[in-house]
Amino acid sequence: MAFLAELAERDAAGEKAAIYAEMKRLGGVPMVALIFRHLATIPGALEWLWAAIGPAWRAGFLQEAAWRIAREAPMEPLAAIAREALVALGVDDAGLAEARIVVDSYNLANPENMLSILCALRLLDGARAVEPIAARAWTPPAAPGPLVPMTDVATMPREMAALLDLVAAPGEEKGPRVVQSLYRHFGHRPAFLALLVTLLAQRFDDGSIERSVASIRASMNTSADALVRTLCAPPAPDPAIRIVCERFAGAVIPQMIVVGSLLARALPR
Repeated sequence: MAFLAELAERDAAGEKAAIYAEMKRLGGVPMVALIFRHLATIPGALEWLWAAIGPAWRAGFLQEAAWRIAREAPMEPLAAIAREALVALGVDDAGLAEARIVVDSYNLANPENMLSILCALRLLDGARAVEPIAARAWTPPAAPGPLVPMTDVATMPREMAALLDLVAAPGEEKGPRVVQSLYRHFGHRPAFLALLVTLLAQRFDDGSIERSVASIRASMNTSADALVRTLCAPPAPDPAIRIVCERFAGAVIPQMIVVGSLLARALPR
């Protein structure tokens, strides 16, 4: 399976590294999302995006709206995962805490990322500010963490790649599929990851995840219409930005908003 190009945090330098750091601080998360790591491989794309949406992040309006939409979305729950089942899979209390940090982090990141991309698409279509963004002091929440490292897609065992392929999102036609970052944090616990994939399969198959996605997408679009009235951007430096944003906003990110919420509710406290 081919994987999407990305600029890892450890390899970022200069302006890209500064943007990565600000995204993590304002997003209240310990990592930079795949959508932004991928955009960083397109010359000028990450810088263009952050110049456009950064003001809404600094005021906190975007994050608060995105988190509320995800929190209120209707969802069909997964079967609850018993602690005894986790212990049998080698996941002790420390492992459960590790898993919760991963899920909680992505449940902050994915909603704000989706709303950001929807705003970016409107700016690419020519939307421009009609009113200034309201100035206010805003303090982001403290980030969960630390995160367990992600599995390296270039060196993972073939069996792990096959497991991740079961939940990877479609990419461009004949292009690489998108292996969502959340799953990659569980690569060192293949039995646990296999359980999650198995539980999620039922919700993919019965269509309930897609129904939740549709609800989230509608609410996010309404919020993006309002937010973009306060944003502006210069012409985009590369037409590939639109292709990337459409792909992630269309399936990848909203699906992971649902997946993360389902996992958070299924894991024992």
